[in-house]
Amino acid sequence: MASTYWTGGTSGDFYDVKNWSTGASPTTYHDVSIFGTSSTVTAEAVASTASATAVPSLTIGAYGTLDITASSCQSSASSPVFSTSAFQVFQYGSIVIDTASAVQLGDINVMSGTLTIENNRSNVFMGDGSRLNGDGTLNLINSTFGSQTASINVENSMHITLSGNSTMYTGYLTTGVSVSFDSKSSEQFFLNGSDGSVDTKFSGVSSKTQFGITANTGETPLSASYVKNTDGSYSLVVQESDNHTLTLNSVTMASGYTPGTLAITQDKSGNYLISDTSANSGNSGNHCGGHGGHWGHHDGNSSGHNGNSGWSGHDGHSGWNGHNGSSTGCGDHGSSWGWGWGSGGCDYSSSIQQIISSWNSAFSSCKGWQSSNCGGSNWYGGNSTQASSAWNCSSSWGQQSGSHGCFSSSGQSSSHSQTPVTHNTSHWGC
Repeated sequence: MASTYWTGGTSGDFYDVKNWSTGASPTTYHDVSIFGTSSTVTAEAVASTASATAVPSLTIGAYGTLDITASSCQSSASSPVFSTSAFQVFQYGSIVIDTASAVQLGDINVMSGTLTIENNRSNVFMGDGSRLNGDGTLNLINSTFGSQTASINVENSMHITLSGNSTMYTGYLTTGVSVSFDSKSSEQFFLNGSDGSVDTKFSGVSSKTQFGITANTGETPLSASYVKNTDGSYSLVVQESDNHTLTLNSVTMASGYTPGTLAITQDKSGNYLISDTSANSGNSGNHCGGHGGHWGHHDGNSSGHNGNSGWSGHDGHSGWNGHNGSSTGCGDHGSSWGWGWGSGGCDYSSSIQQIISSWNSAFSSCKGWQSSNCGGSNWYGGNSTQASSAWNCSSSWGQQSGSHGCFSSSGQSSSHSQTPVTHNTSHWGC
C-alpha cells in the first residue's frame, strides 16, 4: 500500500504537497505518517483547511503532532472538515482537535499518545463501536465528547482528563482507568446505568463535579450517596430501579472539599445528574446560592455577602453602577459583570471561564454572534427578559438576557438609573 511521511520542508500546512516525502497530497495515499525525532526535534502539521477526502490510515509517531483547526459552517457527521478511517498515536505523539466543526475519527484506532479535544461540543465522531483503544490519554477542554445516544467506549487502560466545563458520555463498563476533573470548573461525566461495580479511579472531584446516568439505559437512579473508604477515598453508591446498584469504588475529592448530601435531577434531555446540594448553601465562599458575589468579590463570607455586594450595586441586585435592578443570575440573587450562571452556584473563576468560553463560541459562530443561555440566567444583570437578535441589538451594556442577546448601545437599561456605558455604537459583533 502506498505511503507518505511528513517532512515539513515548506510550512506547517498538512495539505501542502511540498511538506510530504512524495511531493503529493497526503489524501492520495493510504498510509500517512507524522513523526518527530526527539523532544527538541518535533514535527507538527496543521490541518486548517476543510477537506472532503478522508485519510485512510493516519499515524502520529513519537514527537509528532497533528492540529486540526479547520472550520466550516456546513460541516456535519457525514460532511466533516477532517476525517480518517483509522488512526494510531504513538507514545509522545498527539492529535489536537481545536475546532467547533465536525471531525470524524473512524472505526479503528490505537492510542498510546494523547488525543485532545478543545472547544467542541459533541461534534467529534467515531465509527462503528465508538471505541478508543490503548493506554494513552484523552483530554477534554471546554468540550463535549459523545452524546446521550452515542456514548464513547473508553478502554479501561486509558486516562481521561476534563477541564474548562467539559462533558463526557461513556459506554457500558468502558470508563477508562482514571478520570481527572478540574475542580475549578463544572464538569459532567455520564455513565451507563447498567454499570455495576466501576473500578475507574476518579480524582479532583469537587462541588462542581456532576456524575450522570444517561436516560436511555433503562435504569432510573433513586438515591445516591458517598461512603468513605478506609484509604481516605470515597465510593459513590447509586441505588437504581430494579434493585440495581451502581458503585464507583474509588473517588478522590479535591483538596478542601468534603462531600455532602447528594440530589438527583434530570436535564432537558432526561439524563440524570447527581449533584451535591450542600455545595450551594452560599456559605463556603465558593458559590452564589443565596449570597450576592460580584466582579472582584466572592460570595459567602468574603467582601460580597448577604446579597449586598456588587460593582457599585446595592441590595443584592445587578449592575455596573446599577441599583435595584434585580437579575435572575447566581441563584436568584444579584448578578453583575461575569455572573448569572444559574443552577449549581457560580464562583468568580468559574464564571470568568464560562464567559470566555461563550465569547469564543459566539465569535466563531457561523451565524454571527450567538450567545449561550448560560443555564437560563441573565448575563451581567439587568431585569430584562428580551431576547435580542444576533445583530443590531437594542439592549444596553450590562443588560444581557436569556438565550440570545449581545452587547449593544442604543437605549438605557430598564433596570438601571445610570447613563449607559456605551452610546449609539454596536459592540462585539452586534
